Amino acid sequence: MVPHETVEEALVKALGLENETSRKIAVVGVPDPDKGEALILLTSVPGGPEHQEILDLRYRLLDKGMPPLWIPKKMIRVSDIPILASGKLDVQNCEKIAKAGM
Repeated sequence: MVPHETVEEALVKALGLENETSRKIAVVGVPDPDKGEALILLTSVPGGPEHQEILDLRYRLLDKGMPPLWIPKKMIRVSDIPILASGKLDVQNCEKIAKAGM
């Protein structure tokens, strides 16, 4: 089990999103035949090519001591991170987006 909240906190720091007022990222797990679960990063932060960006982010997190299994392997850009009316992350919709993007 990977603590998604811990991974998200590290990503927020690595991406410099500490002062954002709205949620810009979400980490969700999708089934992986080899490891059981693969982490996917959903992001509404604009940027360059996703493949290069996720590699750069991976190295930054590894340098900070994050275990390799805790680092998302894929990034999916979205216009907005799904949020429930309560203000909490809409995990089910995030998972649907992640599975569709695989």
